[in-house]
Amino acid sequence: MNDTDTLPELVESDHLGAEGAVEPPLTTRVLLPILLPLLSLAVVAVLVLDISRVFLAGDKDAALVMGIALTVAILLGATLLAAAPRLRSSSVAMILGGVFLAISAAGLVSLGPSLDDSAASGSSPPHGPVVGTVHVQARSSITFDADSYTAPSGVVRIDYSGAGGHTLAIEDARFDGFVLSTGAGQPHSGKVDLPPGEYTLYCTVTGHKATMHATLTVTK
Repeated sequence: MNDTDTLPELVESDHLGAEGAVEPPLTTRVLLPILLPLLSLAVVAVLVLDISRVFLAGDKDAALVMGIALTVAILLGATLLAAAPRLRSSSVAMILGGVFLAISAAGLVSLGPSLDDSAASGSSPPHGPVVGTVHVQARSSITFDADSYTAPSGVVRIDYSGAGGHTLAIEDARFDGFVLSTGAGQPHSGKVDLPPGEYTLYCTVTGHKATMHATLTVTK
């Protein structure tokens, strides 16, 4: 057999290979490169939000336990995936989808408690029904809107609003952790269990207490 006999076969084979190439569909060429990054960002955002809600819903000890559990789960999952490189894509998708659903469910369950601003900074909200509400407003003149307030004894809600950059605390060692603020992202409403008596409300900002204080009288 000479070169002249084999040449037509080679040309015909190359020609058939070129015609046999199938162009990728539109979803593979255009949609996937756009949708996959957007979908990945959405998944990451949901996971971060849900995990943060889970942490915010509990105290510092619960947050530590949940953080350790999540870290161990991530490491264990990565180890399993690395140990099974031939795992089918559908199986990997099912595993990741299950983890995503579990974290999302935990975030949804804890969404209410984590958004509740009834607890002031550094304090735990008291249990029991609210027997009264005290509305306190901060003025730009570094004063409260009143010199005195009243409330019944028991669990009282204090709502704090007005000019920004002010805080509200109770001058009593029993309520050292109770602090409200008019600043953005800070607790502006809180519940506190008050026995009968007189309490001093004041702003903790340096120099503000001299003019920004009021008496809260709690009756039986």
